[in-house]
Amino acid sequence: MPAEQPDEFIDNWTYLKTELSWLDRVLMVAVARQRKDTKEVDRIAQNRADRATSHWWKGLISTEGKAVYDEYRKPTTQTAIASKQTYQQQLETKIQASQQKGIVLGLPALCDRLKLTVFEKNLVLMSLAPEINRRYARIYRFLQGEEISVKTDLPTVDLVLRLLCRSDKEWRIARNRLMFDSPLVHHNLLKILPRHEDTLLNYPLKLNDSLVDYLLAEQPPTEALDDLLCLAPSASSSRSFLTYTDPLVDWDDLILPTPLLQALQSLNQAVQFEGDSLGVVCLFVGAAGSGKTTAAEAIAATLNTPLATVDLATVNPEHYDPVFQEIAVRSPSVLLVQSAQHWLRRSTVASDIQIHQFFKQRRQVAGITLLTVSLLPSVKIQWQHQMDQVLTFPHPDKSDRLKLWQQALGSLIEIDSLDLTVDWEVLASARLTGAEIRAIARTAISLAATQQTQIEMDHLVQAFQQQGKTLRLKPVGRLSPAKRSTRKTAKLGRSQKTL
Repeated sequence: MPAEQPDEFIDNWTYLKTELSWLDRVLMVAVARQRKDTKEVDRIAQNRADRATSHWWKGLISTEGKAVYDEYRKPTTQTAIASKQTYQQQLETKIQASQQKGIVLGLPALCDRLKLTVFEKNLVLMSLAPEINRRYARIYRFLQGEEISVKTDLPTVDLVLRLLCRSDKEWRIARNRLMFDSPLVHHNLLKILPRHEDTLLNYPLKLNDSLVDYLLAEQPPTEALDDLLCLAPSASSSRSFLTYTDPLVDWDDLILPTPLLQALQSLNQAVQFEGDSLGVVCLFVGAAGSGKTTAAEAIAATLNTPLATVDLATVNPEHYDPVFQEIAVRSPSVLLVQSAQHWLRRSTVASDIQIHQFFKQRRQVAGITLLTVSLLPSVKIQWQHQMDQVLTFPHPDKSDRLKLWQQALGSLIEIDSLDLTVDWEVLASARLTGAEIRAIARTAISLAATQQTQIEMDHLVQAFQQQGKTLRLKPVGRLSPAKRSTRKTAKLGRSQKTL
C-alpha cells in the first residue's frame, strides 16, 4: 500500500518543493503553448512583418481557439477553476496544520503579515525560483523571447502578469496592485528594476537579498521577518532631507505677469485644509531665478503653513528611497521639490513605481505639491499628464526688470535720490533674472556702504563684474542745459542738507 501523505509540511524546504512543483506545471504549460505557437508561425510567416502581426492573423486562419484572446489569458473553464481551488484548499490545509505544530513556513508567514494576495504570493515564488535553480532563469528567457531587450535571469513584469492572470480583468487588478498598493514594494522587499528607454512591462523583478535568505531557510526565524519589515528607508536612516521655513513673502513681492500671478493665487483656493479634499500637484517651469521659489514661499505664507523644501540636485540617487519615505511620513502641507527633473526625466534611478506612489500619496494630503524644472522637455510625457497645472515662469521683460531693480534698491534708499545717480533705463535693459538682479543689488549696496557713499552707477558696474555680468552704459555726451541745471540744483541741495 502507498505510504499515507502527512497532514503537514515537515519543514520550510518541503513546503517550497511543493510550491515549486506547482510552478513547474505552470511553466511547462506555458512553454508547450509557446512552442506550438512558434511552430504555427514558422510554418506560415514569410517575413518579420508576418511574425510581428501573428497575434492578429493567426486568429483569422487558425481553426483552434478564438481570435480575440491572448494565448496566455484564454478564458478558464469551470472545471479548471474548480481544480485550482481544490489544490489551493489542500495547500492551505497543510499550511495550517504545519503552523499548529509550530513549524514556520517562510512564504505563508510573509503573506499573513503583509496580507498578500494570491497574485503577490505567486509573484514572490516566481522571483525566488531563479535563486534556487537557474533552470528557471533559462525558462524565463525562453518565454520572454525577443520581447525583452536585455537578457536577464529575473522574471519581468510582463511575464508574471501573463502567467499568473487568467483574464484581462485580473491583469488590470494585478498591475494596479503592483504599481500602487503592494506592501512588497512599500517595505522594500521587491524591487522593480527600471530600464532606461524601456516600458514598464520589460522591467525585471528582484527580491531583497535578505528576503531570499529568509524564504530559503529550513526553519525561518520569526525575528528575521520582523527585521525584514523594518527595511523601509526611514528606519535605516536618521538623516532629514526636508528643510522647513516660515516664509514672510507677500503676493506684492512677486513681480510676474498678471495671468501667472492669478494662476498662482488660485492654487490656494483649490486647497482646503479641512474635510476630504485632495491635494494639488503643480509643475513650475522656468530658468533659475525666475521666481519659482518665491512663488512657493508666497503660497505657503498665504496658507499660514511652513514650506517644506528638498533640492534633488543635492541628493545622492542612493538616498531617493529615504526621501520618498520621509515625505510620506511627514506629509507636509506645502512641499517644494526643486530640480524635479532628477525624478521625472526618462533616465532616472527612481522607479516608475516610486513616482506613482509619490503622486498618489501627495494627492491624499490636503495640500500643495510644487515641482520645479528649468525646461519642460526634461519631464517625461506621462509625468506631465500627472500634473494638475503646468505653470511657466518667463524671463522678466524690461518693465518688470525696472520694477525688480526699484524693489531691490529702493527698499533701502529713497527712489527720488536714486533717480539722480542711477540710470534706470540702462539697468532695465540688462537681460537678467530676478535672482540675478537681487544679487547684483546686494553687492552694489555693500560696495557703497564700504565707501560710505550713496549708490552710484560705478558701484553697479563693479557689482555686475563681480557677478560675472557686463553692464553696458550709454555713451557719455554733452549734457543739455536743463540736465546740468537739475544736477547742479540737486548737488547744492545735498550740500545744504549736509551743512
